[in-house]
Amino acid sequence: MKRGITAVTALLMLASVSFAQTAPNPAQGRVIKTDTTTVYDVTTTNKRGTTEYGVVEQTESTPRGGTRLVNQMEYSDYTPSMMSLANAKKGELSLAFGMSQSYSKDTHGTHFADLGMGGNAQLLFRAGEKLSLGLDYMLLMPHDNKGKGYSYEKLRLNGVAFAGKYTFNPYDRLNFYLPMGIGMAQVRLKGHGEREGVYTSESRDKWGLDMFAGLGMQYNLSESVFLGMEYRYVVAFVTSDDLNRYYGKGHYFQFHNAFLRLGMRF
Repeated sequence: MKRGITAVTALLMLASVSFAQTAPNPAQGRVIKTDTTTVYDVTTTNKRGTTEYGVVEQTESTPRGGTRLVNQMEYSDYTPSMMSLANAKKGELSLAFGMSQSYSKDTHGTHFADLGMGGNAQLLFRAGEKLSLGLDYMLLMPHDNKGKGYSYEKLRLNGVAFAGKYTFNPYDRLNFYLPMGIGMAQVRLKGHGEREGVYTSESRDKWGLDMFAGLGMQYNLSESVFLGMEYRYVVAFVTSDDLNRYYGKGHYFQFHNAFLRLGMRF
């Protein structure tokens, strides 16, 4: 009987030791790793557009409670402004219409013409950030001046020039620019009336060098379309006595012009 009790006790003790060796220990649990992504971002905006750049870092935890760098990537993203897209275009075509006036006078102090109309067509290509070059056609038609005794009519200028346009602030939506050009022009004048009791009439024209310069203001409606206003001073190296042998004198013809301009870039 005693031997049986001893055997059972031994079996119970062995079972308790075995359970103690296989039971889980909370202090030795599995380590769970965590990942962290950090973005260091900078954004700058100016007249040329918006640039966003920075660094993306990915880290993970270590078994001892620290972190280690897994991956690092630099990035940059540029969004151009409307005017950057506009300035990236190489050419522009524009038409202008407005008023023209010549203050040139004959030997009696009478103007050859009054305030009339004028027009212009221009094709330019970019030669730099602020400078464009190309061709310019101009038609100036001041109004007839019908004076007493002797009248003038149909003072006209047709001119073709090598033209330039210098824009002071190309990345602003409202631009200010300097138009300029040099070329050849045909100037025509018709006059008729009494001279020393005799009726005379003549119509003459002559080609000569012409130059123009001025100041313009342009508002960019989009990257392709613009609207503007321009003052242009024109001098044709043709004298009034070249066109009227009765009352002309040795002064060059000069024109003052104000245009509204509509154009598009391509």
